[in-house]
Amino acid sequence: MESNDLSVAMGTNPAAEVPEEILGKIKSAWIAALVSAGMTFLLVLAAIFGKPILGISAWELIDVALILGLAFGIYKKSRACAVIMLIYFIYAKIFLTLSTGNVTGLPLALVFIYFYWQGVAGTFAYHKWKKEKAVAPVSI
Repeated sequence: MESNDLSVAMGTNPAAEVPEEILGKIKSAWIAALVSAGMTFLLVLAAIFGKPILGISAWELIDVALILGLAFGIYKKSRACAVIMLIYFIYAKIFLTLSTGNVTGLPLALVFIYFYWQGVAGTFAYHKWKKEKAVAPVSI
């Protein structure tokens, strides 16, 4: 049995390509997560070398690792990772605002929320598309 025959037998359509709109939303989200992890990492480095900003310490390396893990999950089209990333980011911004009493960075936070929302929409759209293509007949 060839790989195409195997794909047909498994109910998938190898000829179908994921719409660019869906992939673009997912890509925007994982890139935003990488940018967020990078920015957090730079703030952690500043804290480690003597200039703490917004109360950030070396403990935020855990935050960086979590964000990188979620970014990888979004890259792999995980709905759970996309939703967790969005909720985690909103939670972190609310916590930071409450702990510092400072609302700076709101416009940038809204940009990140937009991209993370796109990731949620993209991953759900991807799995819906994948399910629809799995039952579509394959023409040879």
